[in-house]
Amino acid sequence: MTGRDNGIGDAEAKVIRTFARVIGVGALFFGVVLIPVLIAQSHALAPWYTPVAAVIVFAPMLALWPASYARDLRWVRGLGTLGAATYLVAAVAWLPTLQGNIPPTREVWLFALPGLVAMATALSWRPIPSLVYLVLSSAAAELIRHITRDGPESTLAPEIFNVVMTNSMYVVATIAAVQSGRTLDGTRAAAMRQSTATAAVAARDVERKRFDALIHDRVMSTLLGLSRRGNTDQLSEQSGVALRELDRLRASDVATEDLDTEAAVGLIRSALVEVDEHGDVDTDVRVTSAVTIPREACRAMASAAAEALRNSLQHADGPDLTADRIVAIDVDTDGLQVLVADNGRGFDPDRVPPYGLGISVSIRARMASVPGGTAEIRSAAHRGTRVTLRWTVPS
Repeated sequence: MTGRDNGIGDAEAKVIRTFARVIGVGALFFGVVLIPVLIAQSHALAPWYTPVAAVIVFAPMLALWPASYARDLRWVRGLGTLGAATYLVAAVAWLPTLQGNIPPTREVWLFALPGLVAMATALSWRPIPSLVYLVLSSAAAELIRHITRDGPESTLAPEIFNVVMTNSMYVVATIAAVQSGRTLDGTRAAAMRQSTATAAVAARDVERKRFDALIHDRVMSTLLGLSRRGNTDQLSEQSGVALRELDRLRASDVATEDLDTEAAVGLIRSALVEVDEHGDVDTDVRVTSAVTIPREACRAMASAAAEALRNSLQHADGPDLTADRIVAIDVDTDGLQVLVADNGRGFDPDRVPPYGLGISVSIRARMASVPGGTAEIRSAAHRGTRVTLRWTVPS
């Protein structure tokens, strides 16, 4: 469960959920501990006040616990705001309903809660409003305590200051945790954008090298043959092919046009060769049917396959293990599939954090970005890894 539906990133959502549960548990603890105090102080207040105030103060805080498991974090935010409002209502209603004094050996039960309630606001509000609320609620609680209790007079302002300083540690910690989660989400988003941009540059580089190869294979070979043998029928035909290729390169839609099977396989193999510099990994190509594949799908598959092979080369081997690797490209009537597999150390895909860019961005997100594209990653510790990339012909 995340908070993306509310414009909240994964890290910030996790912090909010964790603190909501902490506040819920804290409310349960205070509720149990303060039961004798509530009963003892009820005689000094209107008969209806204590049960009503206890419900409206504790219920929103307790509800944060189950609300933290809901997909929609607006429940947590709404309960934090509701709890802040009901606490102030209970504080304002205290003095008008007061019918006696409380012994100095007893604390006013509302006095124990402003810090917890202000922590809940920190999950919903910006830092400054939360801190302002902390000051107001602490001042209200201390004022009630000052007026209600029998005993020697004390100076109100220093007492309020002490209460605010004590509770501010918890509220500031909550604010800092939420801000840290937000910062982590922003850093992750920036890294993902950078990774995507880098992948796009790499894909364009592969395209450029393919175009360079076309120039070399078609144009240069034609000119070389002409210089050696003069004009022949074969060279005339070869020249025509070269000119058609140049026309395609010059066309404005060359970057978006579909690729035939041979060109698509060549693009993917070029990307794999960039990673496997020493040529240690053999690529098995099986074509049972010719299909036309969108260039963007080929780019995505080439980049994702290169990332999968790069991960295998970097991580599959161990101190006492040299992994074997295979790459298989299959083209049939249904589409194009690339398999990158090894028998190396493996890993648990479920334990890869969402900000793991190699898998989440370079493989899964890249394949999901093209219609018909999918990526399946299977791995387990000491059992190797299989990455299957698939583009399916639209029905």
